[in-house]
Amino acid sequence: MKEQELTQLLHSRYGFILMLFVSVAGTVAAWFMGDVVHMSGNNGFGLPSANEWIDNSAVSLVVSLALNITISFLLLYLNRRFNIIRSVSMLFAGMFLVMQGGQPSLMGQLYDGPVMCLIILLAIIPFFSTFQRPDRTRRIFLSFLLISLGSLTGYAYAVYLIVFLTGCFQMQCFSLRGLLAAITGIITPYWILWGFGVISLSSFRMPELINIFDALEGRDLAQIVVYTIVNLILGVGFGIFDMVKIYSYNARARAYNGFWMILTIITTLFVIIDYTNLIIYLPILNCCTAIQIGHFFTINNMRRTYIPICGIYVVYIVLYVWSVTL
Repeated sequence: MKEQELTQLLHSRYGFILMLFVSVAGTVAAWFMGDVVHMSGNNGFGLPSANEWIDNSAVSLVVSLALNITISFLLLYLNRRFNIIRSVSMLFAGMFLVMQGGQPSLMGQLYDGPVMCLIILLAIIPFFSTFQRPDRTRRIFLSFLLISLGSLTGYAYAVYLIVFLTGCFQMQCFSLRGLLAAITGIITPYWILWGFGVISLSSFRMPELINIFDALEGRDLAQIVVYTIVNLILGVGFGIFDMVKIYSYNARARAYNGFWMILTIITTLFVIIDYTNLIIYLPILNCCTAIQIGHFFTINNMRRTYIPICGIYVVYIVLYVWSVTL
């Protein structure tokens, strides 16, 4: 196979399917070997966190795999609809799955991380359609409603209300009516559930902050810390390189990519600041990092770019092997 053909394969649907298969197979193997570290705790404001929804670990595995695959397809849909990386490359979606599979505990069980990642992506779909359309207040309302609904199960969602409020300026859709729509969207889930008696004032509780340094010890802690550092370096590094090119895009493309930059920066900050929720932020960080990587290799789609792409894959394979063998 020629070098150019290998590079094209990595960007193609066949490369994506291969990465999907590898990540799923690796996660299932880790689950059977008992290397999926159970995540406990409840950080919800009124409803149980996602880790408490399913008791059976096998069912939790299957649901989590389906959720992660759905996220990868949502990333592809977002790119096809809004042309985020200005290419039909599927590299970034496959990269996301490989990054998730590099730490089997993130992909091998249902917990708040992938659920929050899915909700954020679903909220982005109507939000991006408001570009220079401040009259589309219903879509602003829907985006904030989705995030607010998620905040009932985990306070980490509240971080992304800041991202979307900032994104209103990025989308050039900020207005008084839009602000009222956002506030209404935030209030509505709480109001409806309270009205139907699903939640009450007594059901609200302060989040149980579980220090990751207490929850994980030894090898597990070292793996998560190293894994996170690798993701941060890749996300920030490729993001900086991408910004140079993004400035030359039209206003719409700059707005979309600018929003992803904001999402990446805020997530990076809270990975560091809110380390008690480190594991919950990781799937969104992986999404952002995968998009930055995919964008970079789309901009620099040269004959031998398969070498650094495969190099990144090797890094996550090493992280995976570390998690299941030591």
